[in-house]
Amino acid sequence: MTRRPREAVFTTALWDGNTKIANFDKHMKRLRNHADRLRINLPENSEQLIAESILKSMEKFSEKKLINITFDCISREFQTKSRELPKLRNCDIDAMTIPMKKWLGQVTGTKHGDWQFYIDAKAVAEQNSVDIALLIDEYCIIDSDRAAIVVIDEDGVAYISDSRQTVDGVTLKIVADGFTEMGIPLNKAKLNERLVARCTEIIAIGTGIGCCKIMTIDGEDIGDKNSTISRKFQTYLAQHYSNTDNWIDLCGYSN
Repeated sequence: MTRRPREAVFTTALWDGNTKIANFDKHMKRLRNHADRLRINLPENSEQLIAESILKSMEKFSEKKLINITFDCISREFQTKSRELPKLRNCDIDAMTIPMKKWLGQVTGTKHGDWQFYIDAKAVAEQNSVDIALLIDEYCIIDSDRAAIVVIDEDGVAYISDSRQTVDGVTLKIVADGFTEMGIPLNKAKLNERLVARCTEIIAIGTGIGCCKIMTIDGEDIGDKNSTISRKFQTYLAQHYSNTDNWIDLCGYSN
């Protein structure tokens, strides 16, 4: 059923298939922030309600999956739904550009109820034999259909979009925590044609996609094919997920 933007807010997390979710605290922080921007009042015991929904309703699996956690404003209930991790993960990918759809107010840049545009953008990319859609406004990359975008310039500096219309990625924040120890400065800027033209890598980072190096945009080669910063990101993210401290047991929230 089609929703209006302010009729729902959601997040998509990595689930171990049983009782634990990776970075559940970070996902809840973003969910509350986006709910505030959408003027949605989440229940005070949201963590407990989500935990109970997952622990009572979900089948248990032995492998990691993605889990979508949505608060529906009409029913005033949390809805949870799992799906398989994509096969396209932590690899080289191709991209195409699509004009960004913008909503008024503070909606754009949140995980809101009217998400069909992003789903359609991914479908358009796949119909054109590429893997991801880059969302463009005023000749700048603002976002993508399902991942945050990082541009690495020729000096080894990482840039992310400075636009408030960009969805703040939980996985990007995790990787960004390791930028300093990897010796990679991080700045916000307009991801315009000039910056893209002199980049060594463009990387898509997301819960589902992991860290993927974008090799072409609209059929044109991008960056330095020998650059390996995306591999460093992949290693850092793998180490993060291997740390059991980053997996929150939902049993601690459930009665």
